[in-house]
Amino acid sequence: SFAGIWHAGDAALANALDDLAMASMVLEKRRATNPEQEFQKLISADIRVILVSDSDYPNRLRTIPVPPQLLYIKGNLPNPDQPTIAVVGSRKPTSYGLEACEVLTRGLVQAGIAIISGLARGIDAQAHESALANGGYTAAVLGSGIDDSVLYPATNRGLASRIISTRGALISEYHPRMKAELWTFPQRNRIVAGMADGVLVVEASAKSGALITANFALETAREVFAVPGQIFYDTAAGPNRLITLGATPVSSASDILEALGIETSGSHESAETFGASPEEKEVLVLLDEPKTRDEIIRALGGNAAEINQRMSLLEIRGMIKNAGGGMYRRV
Repeated sequence: SFAGIWHAGDAALANALDDLAMASMVLEKRRATNPEQEFQKLISADIRVILVSDSDYPNRLRTIPVPPQLLYIKGNLPNPDQPTIAVVGSRKPTSYGLEACEVLTRGLVQAGIAIISGLARGIDAQAHESALANGGYTAAVLGSGIDDSVLYPATNRGLASRIISTRGALISEYHPRMKAELWTFPQRNRIVAGMADGVLVVEASAKSGALITANFALETAREVFAVPGQIFYDTAAGPNRLITLGATPVSSASDILEALGIETSGSHESAETFGASPEEKEVLVLLDEPKTRDEIIRALGGNAAEINQRMSLLEIRGMIKNAGGGMYRRV
């Protein structure tokens, strides 16, 4: 037990570890540590500790081969009964990857799915942002401690703060003031996969942390989903490879919901038309393939100024996009 480790004599601890160098390091740290002071620091920082034996420890995480023995939590863990998807991908995504991540995450959140990711730059951050923008739950599993002084990456500390303020969570198995190291991220990825019902890989190079997360998911019988990538980009290599190995290719949130057995018909509006007025939906339906503004006006046969206003509002809300060359497409 943890108490047994703390109270063990030097010889007993060295014998249990069977490694004199490690025993010496542990003993040195133990002598320099005041548990009561450490506990008060956690309370002051609004950080709680959950042991693997505690009732509120995430049940999904218990099923992985080596679950973390404790978690540091800031905020609120996801509802254990809420379906959860981990969304992961490249730190240097293409515009296609960012848009795909935003649209898919939006659709998942609107269907009541919780979003887990790793707070990294790129796809991870986009997944958190999309979940927040659409009023959903999101949690970030860190490759560093939770304390602001070490939280990594520093550029996403504002995002971390917003996750907490919207009743999401920051989660780490590392001491709150522990800095990120190269080895902490692959180890972190098993928690990302372990807390989810499935893992969605949006973009990833052939050797990336996102694929490590996907492999953890496969090893623990989680669903793996992948967004087919454009073959000319390095970030397509990972998802396309996963698809050849049996991952479910994804072109809409419905593909994920169906694989999880979540009913969508009649209960949730499509992500493409969610929140649009009947008149705006007429424009969205027309954009089943890219069209020019003039083609849309002719097809609808209405007042040009009024249709232009509809299109401008849809573009401001990110539901349609100028694809260049005067062509518009649905997002």
